[in-house]
Amino acid sequence: MKFAVIGCGNIALKSTIPAFLECSKTTISVCIDPNIEKGKEIQSKFNLPFATSLNDALVNFEFDAVYISSPIGTHKQIIIESANHKKNILCEKSLAINLQEVNEIVQVCRSNGVALFEGFMYQFHSQHNFVKDLIESGEIGEPFHFQAWFGFPPLADNDFRYNNKLGGGAILDAGSYTIHAARHFFETEPIAVHSAIEKGDKEVEIKGSVMLDFGQGKTASLVFGFNNMYQNKYVIWGTDGVISLSRAFSLPPDFRSTLLLEKQGEVKEFSMDHCNHFVEEINYFCNNLNDIKTRQKWIEEIVCQARSLEEINIYKD
Repeated sequence: MKFAVIGCGNIALKSTIPAFLECSKTTISVCIDPNIEKGKEIQSKFNLPFATSLNDALVNFEFDAVYISSPIGTHKQIIIESANHKKNILCEKSLAINLQEVNEIVQVCRSNGVALFEGFMYQFHSQHNFVKDLIESGEIGEPFHFQAWFGFPPLADNDFRYNNKLGGGAILDAGSYTIHAARHFFETEPIAVHSAIEKGDKEVEIKGSVMLDFGQGKTASLVFGFNNMYQNKYVIWGTDGVISLSRAFSLPPDFRSTLLLEKQGEVKEFSMDHCNHFVEEINYFCNNLNDIKTRQKWIEEIVCQARSLEEINIYKD
């Protein structure tokens, strides 16, 4: 499958372009970024074609799908233009800045018959299957509480994550991972939400804490933000034990997380296998984008994620 990579920031340069080149199912037809200097970097590192706009790329290159890693505030326009040209779409989280935009995007993609997938790459790492196997084998009894932390030290002052118009803010960035993970862990949607959000001296929120009630005694406690000590983990508390994963969301392909399994008077430590979750995500997208039922599940998942965020009343005007 031929892809156009739209948005050549750190995530594309360090992770996804190398993953597309590694994946046997994909080639990159063109990389797209409005910053002409990115073209020189793309040429130097990867020897790939470059364009400064999607319109130019559509005229001069052939591709079947787009991968979008530009700032969140630009996603809607790019997705709609791509869908109107019948390109399948793999877009980095968060898909859009609010539920209204998500619904508009979904309608356009459906009317054009193209696949739309919101990229939370962490879920394709093999370590989460290990966690799931431990739980299904009864190692911690009945799980009832999920905790997650994801946050970073201060970013550069000109980072788009501090820019409200570009869809910045800790909730749509780091926070979206924790909310997505809690929803996926309990495989249901929250029935009640409580949150505390801090804006600080920025035009966007820089940190937040959220409590999700999933009913039947199942809850999640989530903390996320910028300008903090780096955190990237989750903990699952069950009636008979606790699972702690030291690095849950963002991992280099050669990194091995440590998992602790704690029971009363007993602690076991496991080293997780390394895995390139970007490659696994790309493979999954390519393998499933033509399946109508799977595509419908992707849409439902996108809307549920956006609705969960909207119910917390966290999107910006």
